[in-house]
Amino acid sequence: MEGEEELKKKRMAEKQKELEAKKAEEQLKLMLRNILDEAGYERMINVKLSNEELFMMTAKNLVGAYQRLGRKISDGEVLIVLRSLKQRTQHESKITFERK
Repeated sequence: MEGEEELKKKRMAEKQKELEAKKAEEQLKLMLRNILDEAGYERMINVKLSNEELFMMTAKNLVGAYQRLGRKISDGEVLIVLRSLKQRTQHESKITFERK
């Protein structure tokens, strides 16, 4: 009996966390829709589908840029931020072959 109650509590807590995460994601999308032009917003949604981590870093930078600039951010500016963050986070791999 107690195990079932604990399991129910864990499930409820997990559902609550999922709802909060979904709500935060929707708020971020709404904020991006307001601060980006249409092409920039579409680009960010595509980035989110391919690389969640890059999306989050870029979104934070774009919100900060919007607060400094006070105007909508264009697709070209989004692309510049994406490229600079990608270069910073991208690790170069090098493969060497040793011959016997």
